[in-house]
Amino acid sequence: MQEKVVFDTNIYIGIFNHGLYQHEISGLNKVMYMVHPVLHELWIGAKGNAEIKHLIRLGSTFVKLGRLIQPDPSTQILIGRVCHKLRFSGKLDPKNPRDYNDVCIALLARQIGATVITRNVDDFKRINEAIDFNFRDAS
Repeated sequence: MQEKVVFDTNIYIGIFNHGLYQHEISGLNKVMYMVHPVLHELWIGAKGNAEIKHLIRLGSTFVKLGRLIQPDPSTQILIGRVCHKLRFSGKLDPKNPRDYNDVCIALLARQIGATVITRNVDDFKRINEAIDFNFRDAS
């Protein structure tokens, strides 16, 4: 059975800028999904026309495949609840949007039964203390 995966932004950056993580993107053993916070973070960091054109193609491909994931209503509520729980346990800085994006990435992957592939394992471990979801280091 193919593994459903969601790549964190740092994985795409490693792939695009340095050709890393080829073992994660090659082969037929994975079905890749894109979650909207990752696409937004890539857009925020885009520099120049070539990167913009690449992101237009990348986003369009995920849309055409039906693999650009947005939260359903129950996930949207759950994102808020998890953020609240993390904030009041001292594990989320409400002024840092990256923390919120990581919660969204985790729960959108959970929504579709996918595993988050990341290099920021500590961030996702912290979120995993508040709610169960699958993640792993790309190593």
